[in-house]
Amino acid sequence: MNKRKAFVSFVKTESVLFLIAVTLLALLIRGKFLPFESCDYHQFLQGWFSTLKENGGLQAVGMNIGDYMPPYFYLLALLTYLPARGLYLIKFLSFAADIVMALYARRIVRLQYPEFWGEIAYAVVLLLPSVILNSAAWGQCDSIYTAALLACVYYVMTDRQYAAVTAFSIAFVFKLQAVFLAPFLLLMLLRRKIQWRSLLILPAVYLASILPAALMGRDFGELLTVYFRQARQYSNISMYLPNLSVWYPKDTSVTAGAWIAAAAVAATLISVLWLNSRKFDLNHKMLVSLALLSVLFVPYILPYMHERYFYPADVLSVIFAFYFPEKLYVPVITVFSSTYVVCHNLFGAHFLNIKLLSVLMLFCLLWVAVSTIYFSRDEKIGQVVRRKWKS
Repeated sequence: MNKRKAFVSFVKTESVLFLIAVTLLALLIRGKFLPFESCDYHQFLQGWFSTLKENGGLQAVGMNIGDYMPPYFYLLALLTYLPARGLYLIKFLSFAADIVMALYARRIVRLQYPEFWGEIAYAVVLLLPSVILNSAAWGQCDSIYTAALLACVYYVMTDRQYAAVTAFSIAFVFKLQAVFLAPFLLLMLLRRKIQWRSLLILPAVYLASILPAALMGRDFGELLTVYFRQARQYSNISMYLPNLSVWYPKDTSVTAGAWIAAAAVAATLISVLWLNSRKFDLNHKMLVSLALLSVLFVPYILPYMHERYFYPADVLSVIFAFYFPEKLYVPVITVFSSTYVVCHNLFGAHFLNIKLLSVLMLFCLLWVAVSTIYFSRDEKIGQVVRRKWKS
């Protein structure tokens, strides 16, 4: 017994040391990009941070500074009290979220492999080129809402429905793109993996997130409609995400775009209802497959998608590959496509046709869908065989 305890202690120590080493390596790599100033930093982030700092940090959260939800501004306001350059503080905030996101990836993988594979997943996610560029070069905060989405998936897998809905709600109050996982959550509701009453958490979290800003003077009605204004902000049918929209004419009207979006929503609902009609176990493999399918399908068929909107799919595709090692090509294609379009935005890279990447992403989407459908069929057959064997 003492030898076993000593071995377990040794393994835990090795795991912690590995995580620390990977985190330091990830920090060193990101340090190379810290001085880089993206267009988004000059157009938005720099001005937001300066306004908060010049107006007293948290005292300024009642100002209508930008088109993000208040929680991100709360975090920026707290950072204004630190004696460092705003560019670095903004990027370190995103890097902290990268770590949380990688930790949840580790947790999900450890549900399948209790050994060291969870630590490997942590390392892979933290060192993904699309993840590094998003936080260290671009200064974007996509890892914040994606970390919350991974937490949602993890808590669904561990039958903690209220924690799952809370995590999704947190993702939603940081970025509207949290809705990419909404079909997955809807299917969980239809399959009664999650109870409908738990959805009361969503408006509660939303109201709690905007209340401090409202109390500090920001218009309450404006806070309730942040995402409605965001949805009307862009008129380009395609914004360089390798999805279905790259095949539409560039001069597609706003009216036509609205009809395309409505058709995409209808297709999503029909897909969820069809999946709900099938009989299969919601085991860990199936849940990971369905989550990835959700965050691939929604941004692929929706118009007006930014180039970084496959970010949650990048991370979930890595987790998917740990559950289905024979499908390693899924994260390879997904992360490569995301990395290329990010480099196009940041550094002007232009050596691939975006339509080719769109076809590759369609291949990934269809293959994940087919794999999920056939996996559910095989699971059903397996249940019948097991029942007959027991009888």
